[in-house]
Amino acid sequence: MSDFEPFHSAVNRIPVLRRSGERLADAGRLPRDLFADFAAPGHDHLGADRLSGSIDLEMTVRTPLVFGEQECGSVELPSDAAGRPVVPPTMVKGMVSRAYEAFTCSRFRVFGEHSRQLTYRADAANALRLIPARVVEMNEDGSLLIELLRGDTTVNCPLYNDEISDRVYPVMLAASLQDGGKGHASFAPGFDMKRLRAMTRHERQIHCDVILCLHGDRNKGARYAYWQVTHLYGSNGEPLRVFNIKEDVRTVRSRKRVTGYVYRTAADGDTASQVFETKHDERVFFDISEEPERIPVDPRVADSYKRVVESYSEQRKEKALQNGKRPNRFTGVDPDGLLHVGSLVYALLSEDETRVMEIVPTMVGRRSYSTSPHDLAAEQRVLPVARATEASAADRLFGYVVPEPDEGAVGGDVASRGRLSFGAVNASDACVCQGGKGKEGGPKLAPLLSPKPSSARRFLTDFSGATPSLSENEKTTKGGSRFLPRSGYFAEGQLLGAAAYPVHRRIVQGCDVDQFGFPKDATKAPVIKGEEQNNDAVRLRVCSWMKEGSVLRCTMSFSNLSEDELAALIWVLTPENLVPSQERESSPGAVGFLRMGLGKPLGLGALEVRIADGGLRVIRGKDLSAAYEELSGCLSESGSPVDPSEYSFPKEIADVLESEPWIQALQRAAFGYSDDKPVRYMSLEENKANNQTDSKTGRPKDGRGRSPQDLHGDGSNKPMEVAPDERRNPHTRGPRYRQRR
Repeated sequence: MSDFEPFHSAVNRIPVLRRSGERLADAGRLPRDLFADFAAPGHDHLGADRLSGSIDLEMTVRTPLVFGEQECGSVELPSDAAGRPVVPPTMVKGMVSRAYEAFTCSRFRVFGEHSRQLTYRADAANALRLIPARVVEMNEDGSLLIELLRGDTTVNCPLYNDEISDRVYPVMLAASLQDGGKGHASFAPGFDMKRLRAMTRHERQIHCDVILCLHGDRNKGARYAYWQVTHLYGSNGEPLRVFNIKEDVRTVRSRKRVTGYVYRTAADGDTASQVFETKHDERVFFDISEEPERIPVDPRVADSYKRVVESYSEQRKEKALQNGKRPNRFTGVDPDGLLHVGSLVYALLSEDETRVMEIVPTMVGRRSYSTSPHDLAAEQRVLPVARATEASAADRLFGYVVPEPDEGAVGGDVASRGRLSFGAVNASDACVCQGGKGKEGGPKLAPLLSPKPSSARRFLTDFSGATPSLSENEKTTKGGSRFLPRSGYFAEGQLLGAAAYPVHRRIVQGCDVDQFGFPKDATKAPVIKGEEQNNDAVRLRVCSWMKEGSVLRCTMSFSNLSEDELAALIWVLTPENLVPSQERESSPGAVGFLRMGLGKPLGLGALEVRIADGGLRVIRGKDLSAAYEELSGCLSESGSPVDPSEYSFPKEIADVLESEPWIQALQRAAFGYSDDKPVRYMSLEENKANNQTDSKTGRPKDGRGRSPQDLHGDGSNKPMEVAPDERRNPHTRGPRYRQRR
């Protein structure tokens, strides 16, 4: 793998366009029993024209299949007393049900808590839009009243016009309070850290002198201007010199006896540098106007603040602090206790500055998305079924259990048994490879990354199934990338996609594999800044696995299906259907694959699943009833072999299906790509480059902010490519403003 080379994303999403499917069903173009919600048929009788029978499945392993219990950093296939591999039928059921769910735009059958808004790490450029504020009222409904502390309000907008260099610099609104001797100033004689801390406790009101400095090298230009505290006023009302500004810092103006409030992000007793190595200042929030502007804060905005605070603790659980580093004061605390009269926060206002859009604890840190995944899922109607009448196609076929049934609920309002059952899996034609146990055993997999919904870009679509992007008007007026900034994700009107792991076609073809037959990238240690990261704690050793070419067999029984339900099953179990239309002409006889087991993003677990020759047996309810009367048949044994084509969709329905985004995406994920470009994760360096933002707007730079390529449409086979990071002179980085004339 080479950074900044074209690639296809290893993780993507299939659109779940439930309303589109429903509209097509209402128009008679697609079957209602596949694209509408209603109660599942009961198990107390068989419909006269409904279908029962069985399907013999033949599943050929095309890339190494890894599964089993993970223990002590290793995994091996389960086996019976005779040492033969055991494949749980539930694995086959899960593989088939995922394909059927995607095909029918069904509800998510499992959905975690996700009721709280997710958070993301804000770009540093957004710090310039934040306004320091202080809580002055708290109301019973959860709303707040805050006063805005805009600093020196005589500074224009706030910009500093430098007459010497003929440049304009953005001005930080809060003053910098150096937290010790490390920074742009040094302690004045007779002053030390202990004395400074005693006079500048968190949220304490102080009086101080400040001086406006230009940040950066004195001779090579600055990036912005900032106020630096130099004096503190004692109880006698006299100023005490605390800091001397260093000679290489250019100072341009000063203010005497400014009233402000100390804001420390480090916990009491910790220094700023203990939280973040390069951080050497805390803040003083101030405003020189006689009456600072006051503005109300909606309860939902206040709740978002609490969610951000909670995220700091969650992040710490996921990622341990580096040696010597300390958590900030917002980690591991009760978020309710942080908001009180006198609390200091940063506020983000609407463009017209009439509403508070967000309040956050730090300038550069985590931010909350505007809408939770749960709220999006509820609006999209993809939450797990809550009552019988809401059952989607996959719920009715595979069964469901209501997560939180209403009190007194019974029957289908609690659960419904599926109408499919999967028999024992015959693995007698499977070839098991043994890598051995211990340190020198089989291959070690690259880190298997858990899905992080907060990354947003790989999980969301718009109502057309495409990547959310700016409107045409926004593209014209705002410029830059057409992709959304981080803050624009998990917003009203967006949809959740179903996770998909596109097939690594080169691996299926036997290319780019190691001595074990595994994809080379699947067993390669990640490389960061040119160094391999051989951390066994995050790599799983494979002690045994099924080799490509292994064949698994299983019989799936079904009962009381409609013809459309059987047709949908046949469709997903026909690997030739899992090929995008644009690939069929160039690749005649090509097939697509379903996925099972571990390591799907790494290319493992691709299976060619099809109905065995003569493996479809079907009987209608009325014929089965007659067989019961004659004592000549039973549900699990009746049915005559038929050709699957007899129960396949008619051409007019098949054509409509293949024109829809979710079907095209299912096909692309199952087929992969035929351009020989690798399927992989975005590297760390590529991710950094892709996240570059405009220093003035905070929006992605042109060509940045890319999401995984849509799996549907004419461009579904196009690879992604991230341009290398722009290397700018460190002295010229940051916001640039021209003098307004």
